[in-house]
Amino acid sequence: MSGWKDILLDTLKLTDEVKRLNRDIERLDAHVIEVDKRVVRLETMVEMGQRQLPKNR
Repeated sequence: MSGWKDILLDTLKLTDEVKRLNRDIERLDAHVIEVDKRVVRLETMVEMGQRQLPKNR
């Protein structure tokens, strides 16, 4: 059976891992927001380009 020292060390390791994962999630969140902005700009350009095409259908 694990002693209280082992439990404490495991808790500290888990705390550090959760903090690291939280930082990674924040970084990924910022990246996703930037990608979303780019996609919106591309969609806008495509829509504007479609409006300027002559309708020869």
